[in-house]
Amino acid sequence: MEIDFEKINKVYFIGIGGIMMSAAAKYFLAGKKQVFGSDRSKGALIFELRKMGAKIAVGHQAGNIKKDFDLVIYTQAIAADNPELKKARQLQIKTLTIYQLLGVLAKEKKTITVSGMHGKSTTTAMIGLIMEVAGFDPTVFVGTKVKEWQSNFRLGELKYLLSEACEYKDNFLNFRPDIAVLTNLEAEHLDYFKNLAGVKKSFWKFISQIKKGGYLLANADDRNLQELLKKFSGRKLTFGLKDKADFSAEEIRHKQGGVVEFRLKVLKKAYKSFHEQKFGLKVPGEFNIYNALGAVTAGAVLGVKPKTVRKVLAEFDGVWRRFELKGKAEGVEIYDDYGHHPTEIKATLNAAGEKFKGRKWWVVFQPHLYSRTRDFLAEFAEALNLAPNLMVAEIYPAREKNVYHISSRDVVNLINKKYRRESPALFFKTFSEIIGYLKKNLKPGDCPACPACPAYPAYRQAGGRQGRQAARQGSPQGRKTLKHGRCPPASQVRALPGRLKH
Repeated sequence: MEIDFEKINKVYFIGIGGIMMSAAAKYFLAGKKQVFGSDRSKGALIFELRKMGAKIAVGHQAGNIKKDFDLVIYTQAIAADNPELKKARQLQIKTLTIYQLLGVLAKEKKTITVSGMHGKSTTTAMIGLIMEVAGFDPTVFVGTKVKEWQSNFRLGELKYLLSEACEYKDNFLNFRPDIAVLTNLEAEHLDYFKNLAGVKKSFWKFISQIKKGGYLLANADDRNLQELLKKFSGRKLTFGLKDKADFSAEEIRHKQGGVVEFRLKVLKKAYKSFHEQKFGLKVPGEFNIYNALGAVTAGAVLGVKPKTVRKVLAEFDGVWRRFELKGKAEGVEIYDDYGHHPTEIKATLNAAGEKFKGRKWWVVFQPHLYSRTRDFLAEFAEALNLAPNLMVAEIYPAREKNVYHISSRDVVNLINKKYRRESPALFFKTFSEIIGYLKKNLKPGDCPACPACPAYPAYRQAGGRQGRQAARQGSPQGRKTLKHGRCPPASQVRALPGRLKH
């Protein structure tokens, strides 16, 4: 498929409020294209895009699609019978999935991708900031907002393109990267892959598409990735917390407030300048050490100086909705985390336990997808049991119907039955009930955290006026005037390149 961007003036996004969809919409807005779209509900990203000039409808209706649209981009989270997608195809308008589009943009570019079940967004943000400070001026598509850019998109000179590469429905197979970073691999999206073997098969196809002379950078401590590393005959480097990795963290120290320090051990002589370097992180948790090691390894391959990588990571303050401090409301610290897989939840709650040691802390959680809740019921119970005070809302269905006959109540019942807890896990059918409970029980000095994407409104309301203000503004660090590049207004950006082929 050939896409002539000079002839494309009007682009429509079905599901424009999605994190990667909105990043791509910003790309076209920056190129002075007319952007239209729809989503089933309003949100912060919708509001932001409207301010940038996008025209967005709430709800998916065939009438939203006009015959003069030049390109329709859609997320695979929509139903196959989506009326807008059907209408676009009837009108013979070019249609691409979001990752097909990103694959087109990545062609003929120096492309770096980050894949894995966990840590993609944070690792992508770290690499993007390292590349920016080092002068690479990358274009970046990331599945979260990076505070330094106040956006999930950064426009660069287009010689370098950095993007998350999601495995769902084999989306990452649209890329042929020069550098592929793999954070981890485990069973996930079983509604599509069916089992772990299906996931491994897909990942193998992906790394087989790395360009000749390119690099595979992978977590050596991940058992499933170890299998793929043994099979891969191309250039590869590993990172981890064990001596066998090419880049490993030693002398790890967890300090007060979640600060982490470690010394880097490097086995490859080609990167000896990184050996014995000391690194510090403000973001807590072992999982963030892995994320940082992936970013360090990518920086080394790109030829970035160790002092630049150290500086960026030392100043890195996390990203949107990844154990993010949103602010304080009436003496209560409020954190937000997007984690929705048991492994992510366990990592976040372990980090919370370290950070809030000696303090009372609460967790509001809403499972994402009926199928995931069914597939990992026992794992959810084990992970959530780490929260000393736990409230669980009913499942957020997203794209699914409850053909599995599963409820969040099943998770709560299993936790209370299987584990001895000082405070029982609580099930709430509505967020208004959770809000009421929090208002009665939260006290100054407490720390509520909300893993999983839809749970955020609970503490936004529970904090009253101050809570809503904190939710809008984010952390104090996020409100500072930033020196780094950010997504520019469309009026200040050059036009997009003339022709790309797919």
